[in-house]
Amino acid sequence: MQSTSVIPGRGDGLSFFLPLQAGFDNEDWYVSDFTIRSTFFRVGWVPENVHYDGETLALELTRIPVDNQPNSGAEVQKRGFYGYGRYEVVMQAAPGSGVVSAFFTHTDETFGDPHDEIDIEFLGNDTRRMHANVFTNGISNGSIYIDLPFDAAESVHLYAFDWRPDSVRWYIDNELVHTVTSAEQAIPSTPGRVIMDIWTGSKAQYSWHGEPTFQDGTKAYYYCVSFQALGDTSPQCSDHTESAPGGIVSPTSPTVE
Repeated sequence: MQSTSVIPGRGDGLSFFLPLQAGFDNEDWYVSDFTIRSTFFRVGWVPENVHYDGETLALELTRIPVDNQPNSGAEVQKRGFYGYGRYEVVMQAAPGSGVVSAFFTHTDETFGDPHDEIDIEFLGNDTRRMHANVFTNGISNGSIYIDLPFDAAESVHLYAFDWRPDSVRWYIDNELVHTVTSAEQAIPSTPGRVIMDIWTGSKAQYSWHGEPTFQDGTKAYYYCVSFQALGDTSPQCSDHTESAPGGIVSPTSPTVE
């Protein structure tokens, strides 16, 4: 998947811990407001589809046309660029055939970079699987589907990937589920944006995410996002969640200094 931002500046790349219970503001996040003339995406990203209720961030996909696209999606980007380290998200995927809800790092020629990307994606036509992927200089060699012992659209869980110079490792509820190493394929090396979004694609994507028969207004929910830079010991989402029947929940609003 590909995204862009009109916000300049690469930032400091430092660790961050952003529980949504503690707030959602323009200092940390850029809310996407643009449309790509693309035959891959069939959405424009609009701020009206980003909903924050003081506890949870909901990203909505609707059938409202915007500019040259037939649907409206939603996307938020963490300001700055981030490299090696552990990335965590606590989320609930959106249901519905044709829907993609995601958490990923990304950069490309928009920022004068190669296309490097690491993905956690959920396809609404089968939310009992997680799609993991890696792009290095525009080439994907790491696409894999990981079976889940639950429905990602029915409960909240912790998902993570650990990006190092020689490997990428994915975790679900703190359990290692997949690893790729530099012995198997090239590992991304360019710091990227941290992005969460929801979208649907063109007919060329139907064999992947299903035909777009999703219910108008389907939503993905995000509760916490964190990045712990390699070698750091800063707080993470996993420090403030606990196991519960049916998923991972955050029982209290953590204090953020």
